[in-house]
Amino acid sequence: MLMQLERLGAVLAMMSSWAARIMLLLVTVILFLQVALRYGFGFSLPWPEEAARYLMIWVVMLAGSLLVKDEQLVRVDFFDQYWPRRLLSLRNASFRILLAVLLAVLVWKGYENAAFGQRRSAATLPISFYWIYLSVPVGALLMMFHMLVLAMRDLVRGTPETGPSVLKAEI
Repeated sequence: MLMQLERLGAVLAMMSSWAARIMLLLVTVILFLQVALRYGFGFSLPWPEEAARYLMIWVVMLAGSLLVKDEQLVRVDFFDQYWPRRLLSLRNASFRILLAVLLAVLVWKGYENAAFGQRRSAATLPISFYWIYLSVPVGALLMMFHMLVLAMRDLVRGTPETGPSVLKAEI
């Protein structure tokens, strides 16, 4: 079962990565267009700053789930070498489960906020705030899924030996 969940996590991570890449590319194009129009032609469009801001929120939430999956969040592992391997696995799994509970609250409250945002629309874009606010529960749900898979891995296989932390995630 763990292998199937890890495969599902890899597919979700690939989809998140590509969605974040496309959104980041859109941010670049939109902001380049705005700068070119403003300084090259003396006028600007009303919507690019808002669109770039909302796309960046989605990028951050999707990239956060990739960082959780690849275990690239900030951690203090200086004393880990002094813990017995099995105890280290139990500690890591319990921390991950606690974080998953906090992420579940973020999913719940984030969705409540998104539902509340259905009644409003963005100032310059013809979209509901529902789609903007939905980034929080979607990102938190992805993070929670990856956190629970890592907790299961720690309980079943134990915490893997890792050397110094290096950035291995990419958008």
